[in-house]
Amino acid sequence: MALLVFALVDWTAAYSALAGGTICALANAYFTRKAFMYIGARAAARMLKAIYTGEAIKLLLIAAGFAMAFVYVEPLNIFYLFAGFLAVHITGVIAAVSLQNHPMSNRQAQ
Repeated sequence: MALLVFALVDWTAAYSALAGGTICALANAYFTRKAFMYIGARAAARMLKAIYTGEAIKLLLIAAGFAMAFVYVEPLNIFYLFAGFLAVHITGVIAAVSLQNHPMSNRQAQ
């Protein structure tokens, strides 16, 4: 996305979009790692705690990422910062929905 923005707009918009996408990707990567640390029915309580903790820390990472972008990235195109964040977030949502609707995921155990 940053390359497309660079080709169509300018360098400031491109690295702003890249920064927004990176904020989203890093926060979601942390959450994914934290939430899927445990597997199995015996670990249900630890899984639930890890999901809540992971989500809380993910939100803090997002807030810290945006705060750092606003403070340290100069000049910054705020529109493309949020556009990059939303593009990465929406891509993840679309991927999750498409995997849920995939024919292999709906197979019943035989």
